[in-house]
Amino acid sequence: MTAKELVMHIEEEAAFNSVMQFLHCYEKQDIEGCLSALTSSRPLMLLGTNEGEVFRSAEEIRTAFSRDFGCMNDIRWGEPHHVHVAANDTLASVIIELPVSYQTAGKTEKTLFRHALTLNKEDGLWKICGGMASVPFSAGTYSFT
Repeated sequence: MTAKELVMHIEEEAAFNSVMQFLHCYEKQDIEGCLSALTSSRPLMLLGTNEGEVFRSAEEIRTAFSRDFGCMNDIRWGEPHHVHVAANDTLASVIIELPVSYQTAGKTEKTLFRHALTLNKEDGLWKICGGMASVPFSAGTYSFT
C-alpha cells in the first residue's frame, strides 16, 4: 500500500467513524452531540425522510430532533448492511444502510434507514455538511404510474 493509499484509507475510516458517532448520539437522544457533528464552516443542507424536511441550519436540526425524541424512545441502530465510503483531503462521502428499531406510542417499530452524507474537513475533523435520509419501501408497495 502506498503512502497516499494509506492516508485515503485513514481518511475514509475517520469519516465513517464520524458518521457512526453522529448516529450513536442520535440513538442516545443527545441533540448537542448530534449538532457537534455538523459543519460550522460551510452551508448545511440535510433532507429528512418526510416531504417537508429540508434543513439548512443547526437550529432547524435541533427542532426536528427534539420533535423526533418527543415521540421516539429506545432508539437502536443495528449493524450496517451496506457501506460505501470515499474521501480525499477535504471532502468525504459516506453512504450507509442499517436497521433501526424504536418505541413509539407503546409499540416497537423496526425498519431500514439509509443515509447518504457528505462531510468536510474542519479543524482536522470530519463534519457533516450535506446529506439525506430515506426509509425504503418493500418491493411492490408503491407505483410510479
